[in-house]
Amino acid sequence: MKINLLFHSISITKVISTICLLILTISGSHILNVVSAYSGLDNSNEAIERLMKLKFATHTLAVEFKYTNKNRQDSLNKLSPYLSEQVLTHKFFDVSEINTLNAALNEEFHALQLQLSQLSQSELESRLAHFTAQISLTIKEYQLLLEQEEYLNKTSETLAFFLIALCSLFLLVYCRRYVATPLQQLEKNVTSITNHHFNVDFPEFKNEIGVLSSGLQSMSTELESLIVAMQKKVLSKTTELENANETIQFLYTISQQLNTVKLTNAIIIEALNALAKQANLSKLCLELINGVQIDSDYGCASQHPDKKRIPIIINGKPFGYLNYVQEVTVTNNATIIASFSGLLARALYQEEYSLQEQKLLLMEERGVIARELHDSIAQALSFLKIQCTVLHRQIKANEGNDKYKESVNNIEEAVSDAYVQLRSLLSTFRLNISVSDFKEAVLVMISQLQKQTTASIKLGHFETNFQTHANQHIHLLQIVREAIINAMKHANCNNITVSCITIGQKVMLTICDDGIGIDEKPAKDNHYGLEIMNQRATELDAVLEIQNLSVGTEVKLIFTI
Repeated sequence: MKINLLFHSISITKVISTICLLILTISGSHILNVVSAYSGLDNSNEAIERLMKLKFATHTLAVEFKYTNKNRQDSLNKLSPYLSEQVLTHKFFDVSEINTLNAALNEEFHALQLQLSQLSQSELESRLAHFTAQISLTIKEYQLLLEQEEYLNKTSETLAFFLIALCSLFLLVYCRRYVATPLQQLEKNVTSITNHHFNVDFPEFKNEIGVLSSGLQSMSTELESLIVAMQKKVLSKTTELENANETIQFLYTISQQLNTVKLTNAIIIEALNALAKQANLSKLCLELINGVQIDSDYGCASQHPDKKRIPIIINGKPFGYLNYVQEVTVTNNATIIASFSGLLARALYQEEYSLQEQKLLLMEERGVIARELHDSIAQALSFLKIQCTVLHRQIKANEGNDKYKESVNNIEEAVSDAYVQLRSLLSTFRLNISVSDFKEAVLVMISQLQKQTTASIKLGHFETNFQTHANQHIHLLQIVREAIINAMKHANCNNITVSCITIGQKVMLTICDDGIGIDEKPAKDNHYGLEIMNQRATELDAVLEIQNLSVGTEVKLIFTI
């Protein structure tokens, strides 16, 4: 375990270079040892060969001394080249015995040289035999040394091979365990990282592999964070695009809904419900500038403490406010709400413009009718009135029957009444209203009628938080006009008050005066005015009530918007 931990912290380069250096050292030492061993073997072989020649030469010399009479000294001197006086040294083995034998051979040879002439044949043969025996003993010692050197050489070769094999095996195991296996793991990790699988284990070493592993791990962590951040951005952008597309689709639908059909409260409520759902609003309502409040199905936010308001305005003209309460857990949808308010403002503006255009067209048409009536019926009535006057004078001059006078008076009265009604109708047809606001139209009409009476005509509490069509607009104005004219003619009043209030989807229009009240059986001319108001109320699908107050008369009209 300690060795394992040690190798975890030692540099791979250092370990491999150390093992390689050790192998080189062993190989070098082995080579030097082999060279030295073979040199020793050569020396031993040479010494043995030299001694063998010396032994053979000694035998030959003994034969010559026995059978020939050659000069003994010269023959003995021929043995001197085979003798060596060099002292033998060896690093591993004891060669003192060989050196002793060599010295004894040299001494024996020198003694023979000195005593050769004095020795007899038998003594010489005995001395040569002894010399040969010493040579054989020396050869045996050299052969023993040669065997020892060969054994040492083989042993050193075996040891060197074993050490080299051991170092190689260690290097193989080390490289497999601390180089190949971690590199394979890193390769697998790189493949996993390439496939965006970052939950991998990296080998922990305090060496080059550890540095590489740490670098890859840091790169993997950073790459994972970058990819996660990129995926979040892509998801965020995708969500934004989807929301934008959904918002555009929603606004397009709302635009089509608000601009392709007539704008009613039901359509506005449906649009408000769609906005509340799209923008995740808990409460939403529309508060128009004229006081009308249209609530969505989610409830009204006007009284909520956390409400937000956004104005509904176009071309500098305000139409009201959107009051809403947004959920705390959702993001701010102010943009879509502002866009919706713009679409709603344009729709309200377009609706108002359309109503105004309809009313102006109706006014123009009524003006044309008024001119036609003035040019035809009014002139005919004027002519009949003149003829009645002439006829009345003729009957009076001829003192005719009273019955004829009464008939002429009735005709004259009927023509005068028709003429008055025609002039009233012409005044209504010629009423010029430049805007579609009902209150302003009533004020314009009051300003015209105020010139015809000493009574004070004024507005009371007057709400205008409702829209009317062109025909409704005209019928309402005519009813108000007829009621004011009746009060001016028959009530003998000092004040006339026109009021208008709304209760839910109902509108109550009242004209009150402080006059003498109305008879149960009104006069004939007043009867015509009441009949006209009842007819117009029927056209409006409204309820017309006329009643006496403690002081004066109240004309009340109730209709549904």
